[in-house]
Amino acid sequence: MTLPLQGIKIIDMSQVYFGPGGAVYLADQGADVIKIETLRGDAMRHRYTSPYLTKWNLSKPFLSLNRNKKSISLDIRTHEGKQIVSDLCSTADVFILNMRPGTEKQFGLDYETITKINDKLIYVSISGFGSEGPDASLPGYDIVLQSKSGVLSLRKFPDGTPVPYPIMFSDMSGCMSLSYSVMLALWDREKTGKGQKVECSLLNQALAMQMQQLIWVEKDQGDLPGNTPSAMSSCYQCSDGIWIAIVVMEANQWAGLCKVLDLEHMIDDPKFNSYQGRSENALDLGELLGGIFPTNDSSYWITRLHNEGIPSSIVQERDELLVDDQILSNKMIVSDIHPHVGNLSYVMPPFKMSDHGYIDSARLPAPLLGEHTKEILRSLGYKEKEIQSLIEKNIVRTDSE
Repeated sequence: MTLPLQGIKIIDMSQVYFGPGGAVYLADQGADVIKIETLRGDAMRHRYTSPYLTKWNLSKPFLSLNRNKKSISLDIRTHEGKQIVSDLCSTADVFILNMRPGTEKQFGLDYETITKINDKLIYVSISGFGSEGPDASLPGYDIVLQSKSGVLSLRKFPDGTPVPYPIMFSDMSGCMSLSYSVMLALWDREKTGKGQKVECSLLNQALAMQMQQLIWVEKDQGDLPGNTPSAMSSCYQCSDGIWIAIVVMEANQWAGLCKVLDLEHMIDDPKFNSYQGRSENALDLGELLGGIFPTNDSSYWITRLHNEGIPSSIVQERDELLVDDQILSNKMIVSDIHPHVGNLSYVMPPFKMSDHGYIDSARLPAPLLGEHTKEILRSLGYKEKEIQSLIEKNIVRTDSE
């Protein structure tokens, strides 16, 4: 099966989520991705792992974020390690790096140095807070950026304690933005013949994910969208202990909800018959609904809600996704075989392309640390004696170590 990005070569020197996730979306579509790792390996090899996966320096997140890649492990602090990176970049289309701004210069990995080797290269720089400003050199992780960007101000316990989202809010959306920006730069190169620098940051991504809410109008002093509680976009517990999420935005949805809950007398109530009214009276409405849903089980309510066209779902446990009929029908999660860890299931790209077939497995499993070191060095013209010397000097690592 042909894939859209066959022939594109990407050097992925990033770690954790944002960069590796962006690179994997490109790898899934056929790009040849070489992952440069330190001698210890990507930090995600050693997080969220288990005794079963530890023996291969693998973790569950790493298996998904690094499929369809080849791994070379080297010490970039050495002259030889820097030379290998330069050799790889000399014929690459894209180079992805996540270091705190300024740090890359210490290793000769800055944009100016790398693009002297290859002026057609798309150079992708990922940071926590952006390349300029007082926070530019600070380390950034998703939860820190949830705080900085105002996201945590919207999610608190009753006592006011902010509650971090367990989903990596900026990182996971950033993966998609990164792959999008790379494709724009590659398309631009088709017209100009030149590469360019692409800058991404967790902070900018966290702001972008709030684009429908972060809008200030000088003469409108109302609250920002999302600042006030909503009874119509909320969750309610049923008699069987299962929670249901509902969203009611339009007039017909409000009327349908009233029918489901036997509240037809409230359809035209001036307190609730408009979106504004339901927002202003959210606390009263939430208390009312919170008393009705526990009178029956979730199956009863979901059936009635769906029959009235009310957007709704039970709050599903994540392990239930593997047997969810809707997910299975659309092949949103696929089953695959890793040569070392065995059977596994994970999420593949969130779209389908009619001309390229459905991607239902990885072309390459997530690599062991340094699994392809020798293969990659040979492709760069290194002789066997040179490779062995690099191994003996602990400049590169292979998966046999």
